[in-house]
Amino acid sequence: MSDLLVSEHLGFRTLHFGSEWVQGRMRIARPDELALGYAQDMCAALLFVPPPRDVYVAGLGVGALPRWALAHWGETLRRLDIVEIREDVIALAQGTFPLPLEDARLRLTQGDAAAAIRTRRASSVDWIWVDCYDGRGRVGALESSPFYEAAHRALRRHGVLVANLWSDVPRYRGGLRRLSAVFGADNIALLPAVATENVTVIASKAPLPALDDRALQARARALRAGLGLPFERWLKAMSSVRVAL
Repeated sequence: MSDLLVSEHLGFRTLHFGSEWVQGRMRIARPDELALGYAQDMCAALLFVPPPRDVYVAGLGVGALPRWALAHWGETLRRLDIVEIREDVIALAQGTFPLPLEDARLRLTQGDAAAAIRTRRASSVDWIWVDCYDGRGRVGALESSPFYEAAHRALRRHGVLVANLWSDVPRYRGGLRRLSAVFGADNIALLPAVATENVTVIASKAPLPALDDRALQARARALRAGLGLPFERWLKAMSSVRVAL
């Protein structure tokens, strides 16, 4: 029996995995919009890298990030690979939380995202999104050293791994230490959510610029004007991973 729960309220459709925790939310009238703040935060890596050509997505949820990417990265996006372990979640992409499955750029497969990344060619991915929790808030191997090592290998020279982590669980610091051991602490920035315990972690294969760099501030203004997302606020809220270690 599936534990999937779908509710609708005030124009939004929300997914739960048998608990009160929100797995994802979609504005029904504007499905390409990122309805949750933490999902918006997971686009903040655009401060450091250009829109990607090849994207790997660990976990489908309601498909919010893939829909946004297909809508906004149309000029550059070449391939969007989504790996989701649950067949019933994949079924939601047919209608409840629709994805354009006919789009040749999109590939949605059932499988273990932590294992599947190991099959990718070295230096073949520009961007890795990781947002993959079960109904008990567990993410499993997607916070492990082997996964981070495989992700680092799969990323191109200026690639980024962008992960949604929870800061109020005991494993949080351990996950950051494992990530830092692979990517290097100087290559990681943290962006805490405004209203929740979510933290977006941006791990870059190349060194990150100083967060107070003037060129970065100018880029934030331009991105906000182009995409309507709060890049300037994000830049002010970001910190080095060393603060949390």
